[in-house]
Amino acid sequence: MTYQKVLYRIITSTLFLSLVSGCANYSRVTNVEIEADHNGDFYTQSQYFKKNEDLKIFMSFSGGGTRAAAFSYGVLETLRDIKIPLNEKEISLLSEVDVISSVSGGSFTSAYYGLYGDKIFEDYEHIFLKTDVQGILVRGIFNPLNWFRFVGSSFDRSELAIDYYDKYIFKGATFADFRKDMPFIQINATDLSSGHPFIFKQEYFDLICSDLSRFKVARAVAASSAVPVAFAPITVKNYKECKDISIPKIWTDIKFVDSVRTREMKEALGRYSDKEKVQYVHLVDGGIADNLGLRVLYDSVNVSGGVTTLAKKTASAPPKYLVIILINAAVSPEKNMDRTDEEPPISEQIDAFSSAQINRYSIESIQLLKESLQLWATQLSETVDYEVKPYFIQIDFDGIQEKSKNKLLNTVSTSFVLPPEQVDGLRKAAHYLLNESQEFQSLLRDLRAK
Repeated sequence: MTYQKVLYRIITSTLFLSLVSGCANYSRVTNVEIEADHNGDFYTQSQYFKKNEDLKIFMSFSGGGTRAAAFSYGVLETLRDIKIPLNEKEISLLSEVDVISSVSGGSFTSAYYGLYGDKIFEDYEHIFLKTDVQGILVRGIFNPLNWFRFVGSSFDRSELAIDYYDKYIFKGATFADFRKDMPFIQINATDLSSGHPFIFKQEYFDLICSDLSRFKVARAVAASSAVPVAFAPITVKNYKECKDISIPKIWTDIKFVDSVRTREMKEALGRYSDKEKVQYVHLVDGGIADNLGLRVLYDSVNVSGGVTTLAKKTASAPPKYLVIILINAAVSPEKNMDRTDEEPPISEQIDAFSSAQINRYSIESIQLLKESLQLWATQLSETVDYEVKPYFIQIDFDGIQEKSKNKLLNTVSTSFVLPPEQVDGLRKAAHYLLNESQEFQSLLRDLRAK
């Protein structure tokens, strides 16, 4: 069954249940207010920079269902097996990753790695990649025993997914369970009302006076992958002012870079301060705001007052190697509408214009980050007596030159079920593309020469 058909069945069942209930369903709200006696162990990005100050690696995992999850998993496997010298020892390059920013399907892989480390290489294929998660959820929606839970309650199709993710994938973990020896995992969703990214890190939860450390990882991943209509939004409460509580607030001394993008972001973040107007925040798939999980890096630098200001806050000196690795699992399949003068089906039209919007924004984001990375390296170099070298490493299916293999990868569906051979093919493609990347090989030569 194709993804479009599954989506259609979910939509029709949702409409049916709405008609049966005759009343609105209310979202389940589970985020809690920050308490005055909290021990201060918040999930903030500043806690997660690695000890090797010479090397800073930021990775982003795109959306794309299990396809994205498997593709990014293949990159993790490859980085694990690559060794670099450090203090007269050989270490895994994967151990030097500082931040992983992820969206939708990519968030399953990033969250699992952040919680369980190298255990991901032992059981993640069985737990998620080669499990028919989509079939399990669809059967749950159409199970009459669940209909009574759906009708007139806070239990909806998203809660069904969260229950499964929490029990079988993330084992009840909260953000307090993320390991300090792992990269900082930045799970991205979209604020449905503003259309801007909402990031699951304490700096954002500060804005809604809420404690992220007690929030379920499964719920954040569900928000990051909650395709509108197919899944209900994940809702968090915007609690009243919490100014009397001593919590880390990066927002109090922000000096925004004067640009249209950052002024717009400032306005989007500022709306959370109006506690009467914005009492709840409804979160959906992070791919709507940024399907690469990449733009938030640019925003994070700018809201910190620029790269030199951020470097002073997070390190004793700028790194010598500044690395961005983008893992983009977007596909460009051939479209049936190009072969006929017949009117394309509604589902195909919707898929075409939504994909066009996402892809055009992704292209602009990639160009913006490439240019910004070069500028950041130049600005940092001016503050020290050595050169800060930038590396923008982009891994996507366009790097596969063999037409048959390229076409095969571009036909992998956006769903939460793939045949095992496709999962293995995506992992192999990730290994091949990373090792064939000239920019990546340049980074390895420089690290090994050092």
